[in-house]
Amino acid sequence: MAGTFITTTFRVPGNAGVAQNLFTLENITGSPVVVTLRRLVMMMDTTAVLTAVMPQFKCSRFVGAATGGTAMTKGQFDSVAASNAAVTARGGASADGTAAAITATPGVALWQQFGMRMHTVVGQVISGECDMLPALVADSGLASFKLAANESLVVHVVAAAGTSNPATNHYIVNAVWEEA
Repeated sequence: MAGTFITTTFRVPGNAGVAQNLFTLENITGSPVVVTLRRLVMMMDTTAVLTAVMPQFKCSRFVGAATGGTAMTKGQFDSVAASNAAVTARGGASADGTAAAITATPGVALWQQFGMRMHTVVGQVISGECDMLPALVADSGLASFKLAANESLVVHVVAAAGTSNPATNHYIVNAVWEEA
């Protein structure tokens, strides 16, 4: 049954490496539905001084499905709608603050954002949402970002150095999509 669905990842810790997949949304081969993304945002909690280049976040489309990670619960806006089993959302943590690496090969970057960086850690810094797809995707249907069968997307952090993605950073990705 067609419907609108929502998910959020657990809190994903940084890996102190130069690249890390945080989230995938997959529409596997043979899927009878088309997935239309309506909102895709990432939030970052920075807890360490970062004097290296700030982390860069990218959203990429890729062919096929990922492995690893944790299948996330898909919530529905309409309680009678059911998400198709061919659609899987994966997070890079199995519970808040635990790592569960996602293996996916990002394709061409579709959208990218810088995160944030704190040169000193004094007081509290409130992180805003980073749109991982253009704002038009969420805006009145002016633009649609679709995943056909055998297409997926990945949100990943790319760091200029391992110190750009410290293990003390934490990330959350939220997604809203329609299946029809």
